[in-house]
Amino acid sequence: MHALQVALAAVILSTSVSSGLADDNSPFIYFATQDPFTDGLPTKNDVYVFGGVFASGAFGDTINVFGAHYTDNYIIGAAYGRDLVDIGAGFVLGGVTGAAIRFGQDDDTSGELWAGARLRHQGLVIGDLAIAPALTAGFSAVTGPTEIERDREIRYDGDASFLGFVGAELSFRVRQAPNVELVYQLHHRSGADGTIGDMNEGSNANTLGIRYRF
Repeated sequence: MHALQVALAAVILSTSVSSGLADDNSPFIYFATQDPFTDGLPTKNDVYVFGGVFASGAFGDTINVFGAHYTDNYIIGAAYGRDLVDIGAGFVLGGVTGAAIRFGQDDDTSGELWAGARLRHQGLVIGDLAIAPALTAGFSAVTGPTEIERDREIRYDGDASFLGFVGAELSFRVRQAPNVELVYQLHHRSGADGTIGDMNEGSNANTLGIRYRF
């Protein structure tokens, strides 16, 4: 969908423009091993709200944001996360749970719940901008399949009601607003090559949202 592509391009441009000079005690570009913008105790909790568009392709096709084939089906939701253990070298292990509504032209409205473990890094700091990757892996349950999931249930003779979940993300944060992140996430449901629900791919959506840390 052109709107999502334009929005992501605007995000990248605006965050790049907003990055100024690093503080006097830090190099301009470096990989952070602790929260680069927070003095004292780091925040441990976060709330994330997002919206996105489903794509018809597999995970590898959908992560190509500007080349993915988007449908007229959408997802909106929210998630709560908590950091649990700092495992060193900038990596933090935590947990996430979330809920979403899926709807659109080809889909009956359905709900989704998911939970998983999250591994995130403090990120690459460029001046006043931090770009941080994270990966959440767990399980997802839905009240009903999307049209794409229904087609794949028929193809694999499987059941998409309970599948594995992967959330691959990249977040953008500026020093001037250290508790707020702009987040791109690929919302992926999968049977892990037939391991869960006799499914392979389930569904994939590219999403954009805001995370608040506290």
